[in-house]
Amino acid sequence: MIEPSNSEYTIRECTTVEDFAGCLNLQRKVWQFSDLDITPLRSFVVTRHSGGASFGAFDRDNQLVGFCLMLPAFDETGKPYFYSQMLAVEPELQNSGLGVRLKLAQREFALRVGIPMITWTFDPLQSRNAHLNINKLGCVIRKYKVNYYGNVSTSTLHAGLDTDRLFAEWWVGSGRVADALTGNRSAGQPEAVIEIPRDIDELKQQDLGKARQWQLQLRADFQKFLSEGLYCAGFEANPNGNSRYLFFKDEHQEEN
Repeated sequence: MIEPSNSEYTIRECTTVEDFAGCLNLQRKVWQFSDLDITPLRSFVVTRHSGGASFGAFDRDNQLVGFCLMLPAFDETGKPYFYSQMLAVEPELQNSGLGVRLKLAQREFALRVGIPMITWTFDPLQSRNAHLNINKLGCVIRKYKVNYYGNVSTSTLHAGLDTDRLFAEWWVGSGRVADALTGNRSAGQPEAVIEIPRDIDELKQQDLGKARQWQLQLRADFQKFLSEGLYCAGFEANPNGNSRYLFFKDEHQEEN
């Protein structure tokens, strides 16, 4: 794992056409998208002038090595929030801490403009993403969407399974988030748990049918626990076996 120093990589807002072009190239590299699925340059420009923001990680040569895109949005009651549409980091720099630094730039922006919550989606079978979102950032999960993007993605990374997604809620000013960012990740005794494979990508290569079985079971369990009024606020990443989502009674408090 590469450990970037603060002086080696700079996090700043993307503002120029050249910055946005780098975001397009990184989409192709990281997700192996065809141009059909690439978020176009004009969307980055419009977002910047419509209340949202893109942040980039740049090396000493001002080359983009990571970025995230955040859109302004409203919930069903009209309350504003930010939707973080995507985050990508050069493959050789993944697990280096740049992803967290990009998310922290989003948090700082949201706090500055007075928006309390940022949300985004992630694959519930990806243990690494769950650990980042729930443990390191302090997100909670209250929503599961079945086959959210359908089965038409051109990315080889999405092949073989439905695009089920969890919605991460990041209440940026909450005590829970502040604790998580300082390394305090005590979850307490859960009401229920759901196991997932340690490495779903490896399992997909070995036995796609078994990977589908995992997805269907996880889908049923998440829908059951969420419908019973529980929410996910903990994750146990086991490097030697299955990982576990932890569920607790949901009081619908933003400080959860």
